Amino acid sequence: MEARSAMSCYCGSLLAVVVVLFLSASLGTGAGAGADLKGSCAATPHPDVCVSALQKDSDAKAAASPRDLAEAAIRAASAAGSAAGDYARREMDMVKDNGMWQCLNECAEDIEEALSHLDDSDGEIDDGKMKDVKLFLDTAERNVWNCDQSCRGAANTPVKTALLAKNEDFEKLMSIALALIKRTAAGDAAQGPAAASKPKPKTKQ
Repeated sequence: MEARSAMSCYCGSLLAVVVVLFLSASLGTGAGAGADLKGSCAATPHPDVCVSALQKDSDAKAAASPRDLAEAAIRAASAAGSAAGDYARREMDMVKDNGMWQCLNECAEDIEEALSHLDDSDGEIDDGKMKDVKLFLDTAERNVWNCDQSCRGAANTPVKTALLAKNEDFEKLMSIALALIKRTAAGDAAQGPAAASKPKPKTKQ
C-alpha cells in the first residue's frame, strides 16, 4: 500500500514537472518572437516609437523577420506622412494669415516629395525598390527639410503646433525605416546573394 502511494506521489510530481517545463517552453517561445521586434527596434533612433508603430502591423507581428520589419516601418512612415500632408493641405484652405499659409505649403510640398518615394512601396518590396527607398532615406537624413525653419515666421497657433508634431512623427518613422533597412541589408550581405534574392512566399488574400 505504501509502495503504491509512493508511486502515485512520484507520478504526480513527475506530471507537475512536465507541465511546468511545457509552460516554460511555451512562454519562452512567445518571448523570443516578441524580443525580435523589440530587439530590432532597440537598434533604431526611436525604439519606443518603433515598437508602438510595428506592433500595429499584422505582418510585422506574424513574421518579424528583418525584411518584414523594414517593410512595416516603410508603411508606417507612409501613413504618418500622408496624415501630415493631408492636414497641411486641409488647413491651407482655411487659414487667413500669409505666414501660416506659407508654413503649411512648404511643409506639405516637402512631405509630398518624400511620399512620392514611399507610397508606391506599400505591399511587397523587391530588392530594387528597397535600394531606392534606402537611397532616398539616406539623402533625406543628411539633407532633411525643416518645417521648424519654414514655419519660423508663422504665428504660434494650434495649427502650427499640430503640423510640427505630425511632421516630427513622420521624420522619426523615416529614420526608423532607414535603420531597419540597413539591418536587412546587413543580414542579406551576411547570408550571401542567394539568400538576399530568395523570393518571399506570397501571403494568402
